[in-house]
Amino acid sequence: MALIPSTSYFAIFSAGTLIGAASAYFILRFRHAPNTEIWKNGMEERYEFDDPKDEYRLIMAIRNDLKMQKGKVAAQCGHAAVAAYAKALNRPKLLKRWLKYGGTKVAVRIDSEAELLELDKEAKKLNVLSSIIRDAGQTQVAPGSRTVIAIGPAAKSILDKITGHLKLY
Repeated sequence: MALIPSTSYFAIFSAGTLIGAASAYFILRFRHAPNTEIWKNGMEERYEFDDPKDEYRLIMAIRNDLKMQKGKVAAQCGHAAVAAYAKALNRPKLLKRWLKYGGTKVAVRIDSEAELLELDKEAKKLNVLSSIIRDAGQTQVAPGSRTVIAIGPAAKSILDKITGHLKLY
């Protein structure tokens, strides 16, 4: 078995490394390149607004009686928005309309769990998506406490029938 001289070994090693690096560069560069035409069309479409009275939004009703701190409220609203989005994925036209208006979210206050459950009942009557968030109870509220309800996304005119009487949070 003959040994390859060190200069030959270095040349073969360098060529292999160079070919590998070049291949990786081209594969990664073109594999993840965005289709700019699709992206541009999607952005233009997203900001073409229809009739303003048909605006779509998501309402998050927050229980004021729990006396949650701001950070806790923000976390619970985040959970509510994600839950609402997940449900809206099953209704693509609805989701597209809501996103077309910038994914508007409005926070309102409610005073009790009973009021939260009544909002859920009204939403179901009008065939509007709703998601009730229950807290794990590891910080400020009791485990399983219903903290926030997300209602929508839906047309503002429909949401006003359910939550129009509520004050902003």
